[in-house]
Formats: sequence, structure tokens, C-alpha cells
Amino acid sequence: MVRTIKSSQTLVIPKDVEVTVDRRVVTVKGKRGTLSRDFTHVPINLVKDEKKGVIVADLWFGRQIQIATIKTVLSHIRNMFIGVRVGFRYRMRFAYAHFPVSVTVEDREVAIRNFLGEKYVRRVNVLGDTIAKRTENNVTKDELTLEGNDINDVSQTAAAIHGACLVKRKDIRKFLDGIYVSAKENIVEE
Repeated sequence: MVRTIKSSQTLVIPKDVEVTVDRRVVTVKGKRGTLSRDFTHVPINLVKDEKKGVIVADLWFGRQIQIATIKTVLSHIRNMFIGVRVGFRYRMRFAYAHFPVSVTVEDREVAIRNFLGEKYVRRVNVLGDTIAKRTENNVTKDELTLEGNDINDVSQTAAAIHGACLVKRKDIRKFLDGIYVSAKENIVEE
């Protein structure tokens, strides 16, 4: 039950990014767009220091588990910086032994057909501003690409697609069919 009087960490703001902090609501503007995130549920002080060009996160009289939230919040903000500057791309590959998996992207939905030969069509919604598209077969066969600025939306969409294709009631050592994330990269190469 020991409390630390004051815990503080800083995060340097990149030159090509504009940041506004208003009552723990952080808005980040960059060349790829704008992201905003609400941190009002976390009991910390978030302040933008204009002179030093940093964001300062302070926590007064916090326990160890509360102090850990400082780095978590700053990591979320760092991911927002990366998203508005270079974006996020997840590549997913289809793995199948016998029945070829058919994946189509329709509006804001990914439809998965013929998984393990089943007639059931699995549908997964694409979250936020994430763009889902199939790569051409002459470039890379059996690949789905997810692109976006918000890492939460891109990764949650990838997780939902992977989760929709889990093998049930069979030995998963033998049945390795599914859709798996094969690469995580940035859209704009630096």
C-alpha cells in the first residue's frame, strides 16, 4: 500500500505532427489524417509542453498498478503519432489443406466462404476507417491486406477475422486451416 508521491513521464512530439490536449482528450493531426482518443477514464494529468515539444503525463499519489497506466497512455499516443505519419498495414494469409477458402470484401464486411468445406458464410465487420482488400493472385496468392491509421481498428479487425476461422471440435494439430496475420508493417516506408 505504498504510494509514490509523484510519477511523471514524457513523450517527444515529432516535428511533422500537431497535437492538442484538452481535458485528457488527445487529438493528433498528421499528413495521413487525424486521430482522437479519450483518456478521461485514466486518473492522470496530461499536459502539452509547448517550449520543450513534449507531452507530460503526471500521476500523484499512485500505487504501482496505477503508475503503470502512464506508460500505457503514452504508448497509445505514440501509436497515434505513427498512424498519422506512416499508417499501419496487416497482411493476412489463408491456410488450408484441402478445401480452398474463398474470401471476398463487400462494402465494410469481409465474407469467408468454404472454410473446411462448410456451407456457412462467416461475416466480419471492418472497424473504423480500416481498408480491407484482397491482393491480386499474380502478386501474392491467398492474401488479405488491412490498412488504416488507427492501430486499434486495424488489429481488432485482423483479430476478428482470425477468430471467425478457428477450428472447432477437431484436433488443431492436424487441422491448421485458418486466416493468420503474416506481416505487420507501415504503409509509408521511411
